[in-house]
Amino acid sequence: MSRYRRSRVEGLKECNSALGQLPRHVGKATLVRFGKKRLEPMAASARENAPEDEGKLKRSIIVGTRQGSPGQRRKRFADKATVEVYMGPTADGYPQALPQEFGGPNNAPQGYMRKAWDEHSDQLLDGIAEDLSGQIAAAAKRVAKRRARKG
Repeated sequence: MSRYRRSRVEGLKECNSALGQLPRHVGKATLVRFGKKRLEPMAASARENAPEDEGKLKRSIIVGTRQGSPGQRRKRFADKATVEVYMGPTADGYPQALPQEFGGPNNAPQGYMRKAWDEHSDQLLDGIAEDLSGQIAAAAKRVAKRRARKG
């Protein structure tokens, strides 16, 4: 039996349409805030499950928008409307993160990231369209308020 399951998220076409009505920078900021909010419980679980090693691995697990070299980011973000949010250990902060997760010649695997995914993947995807539409509506209200003040 496969350990992977299929998920279906509905309502994202409407969210995409609503995002198109916002200024691009507001839409991107809304998506980044939303992604970080959704991934933080999983990051907390990964930190909790990470093996003890002077605390370096635990401290290096973050939620953010940067991953890879600046050249890789430029290539991925050629489309100015693209938003990507990541959760995991930073390469600079702890280069041994992959051997800890998957094991190596001298250590057994300690799947702290997979365990966090298994614990939180349902929660991450459940209600995503409804939650996102609420975030977009709040951003639209802020934009309308700003426009009204400007005249």
